[in-house]
Amino acid sequence: MNLVIDIGNTLVKLAVFNKNELIFNKNYDSLTPLEVQEILKRFNIVHSIISNVRNTDINLENLLNTSTNFYQLNEQTLLPFQNLYATPTTLGKDRMALIAAACNLFPQRNVLVVDMGTCITYDVVTADKKYLGGAISPGLNMRFKALNQFTGNLPLVEFTENEKPNLIGDSTINSITSGVYNGVKTELEGTIASYNKQYENIQVVLTGGNAEMFDLESKNRIFADKFFLLKGLNEILEYNAKN
Repeated sequence: MNLVIDIGNTLVKLAVFNKNELIFNKNYDSLTPLEVQEILKRFNIVHSIISNVRNTDINLENLLNTSTNFYQLNEQTLLPFQNLYATPTTLGKDRMALIAAACNLFPQRNVLVVDMGTCITYDVVTADKKYLGGAISPGLNMRFKALNQFTGNLPLVEFTENEKPNLIGDSTINSITSGVYNGVKTELEGTIASYNKQYENIQVVLTGGNAEMFDLESKNRIFADKFFLLKGLNEILEYNAKN
């Protein structure tokens, strides 16, 4: 079995795969070697991989390195696609994983992956597995924080998943909510439309923590999967284990 760990900006996401089947997952604010040890005892883990955008936990890595066939995702890791990014050493590990998942789940298709996490990332891979790049913009919560931090009087608005704000805000809080939410929605729809014009019949994938908040007009053409990144990490792990 495979153990996949994604240490992101906000959460740590852990998953166990039996080949390509996701059989267990859990989110943590932080992850300790003791918690990982419990997973190793519970499942017969053979291979493991970590994608980490925070400071490295040497104890955690040492545990996995001694207990499993361990891979640390970095710019030297073998990838199941051709990376045409002009600055490959700066490419986010999460974006590598998303493209790996796209190539696996949608072979011989142009794919646009939109990941709505701390940032909103757009990534494009062609039908012949060539990763071209994409775009990065501020995520939902980052926009709310920016309005508060870079102004003198605007409050920090807490936005919940169940809210669907009106276009016209009738208070300062409602105006901020409308501006951020509808701004992101318009950005998503406009960006997806632009890629649809450039790449005929492109497959759009929507993932990330805030993905379910948006009812997009083109949603009938969008594949949504909140585990897409974890599946991509598992695909990279499988690819390296075979090669």
